[in-house]
Amino acid sequence: MSRLRDIYDQQYLQRLHSLEIKRKVIVDILKNYKKIEKEKLEVLIKNLEHPDKIGLRKVNPLIFSFLMDSLLNIRENIDIKITEFEKSKISKYVLFEILFWSKPSSYPFPNEKITSYKLFVQQKREKVKKFGVENFLQLYALESVEKDTFLKEVKSTILKIKLENIEEYLWVRDFIDYLSPIEREGLKQKLHPYVWKVLTTKNSAIPIVIDGNNVLMCAKLKNPEKIDSLLEHIARLSQTYFPFYIVFDENAKYKFHTKYFEYKRVYYHSPADELIIGLAKELGGVVCSQDRFKDYNDGVKNIWYELGI
Repeated sequence: MSRLRDIYDQQYLQRLHSLEIKRKVIVDILKNYKKIEKEKLEVLIKNLEHPDKIGLRKVNPLIFSFLMDSLLNIRENIDIKITEFEKSKISKYVLFEILFWSKPSSYPFPNEKITSYKLFVQQKREKVKKFGVENFLQLYALESVEKDTFLKEVKSTILKIKLENIEEYLWVRDFIDYLSPIEREGLKQKLHPYVWKVLTTKNSAIPIVIDGNNVLMCAKLKNPEKIDSLLEHIARLSQTYFPFYIVFDENAKYKFHTKYFEYKRVYYHSPADELIIGLAKELGGVVCSQDRFKDYNDGVKNIWYELGI
């Protein structure tokens, strides 16, 4: 970069805002490193910016938690910690970047080839003074304005989420809390209400099994994709019902047309009622159908009558 931008430049301020949101997500994950799971480790990897992060995907979360404990709590020479990371085939640049996100007042972003970390930190401190910024996060924002695609990519990804693919994108829930009210409202208006409910819920979700044939025959659901309409009604309830499963009679494809025949949690069984109730019991979930399941129901809740359809 030939010159750094002014600290009042709008692009710089947007980049800084993006990095601040990203840092909150990363720090929330790192705070719980002792219980880190594969899903959270993947969110962390998505957010790290140094290209050497790729090796982290092959690391067992338990090993990563041990490395984090050593990095954050044990006072050792940085070279010893680098060796520990590299023994697990994790680049030292992952270590440096984690330090940066953890405490940007002390650790710079590793955007150069580093031979001496101590010298590197010293050089970055001189840049902090030179450009009149308060910490290494602000310095990195100045140095990387052109890389500011983070929030755009997150928002773009959220807008790709459909009823049929929510589970592929559950990781975006870590970001939504940190968006501004205006950004959140803009996204909410463009998403199906059920998608938004799942992405923003704070309550424990309960699985739901939908009676596919029964719903597709319901005249009160006006949307050509009646299951879309049903899920909109379900989203209005205080409880969050997710994930959703659909059970059709075996002959459903000869009687109806719906995109949900390709949904990954769809089942075909005759009589369908038998599988609907059995699956709900197995999942500890509820069912949704106009049918009262008199021949099969044994205490499984049917939420249809709460929907006001």
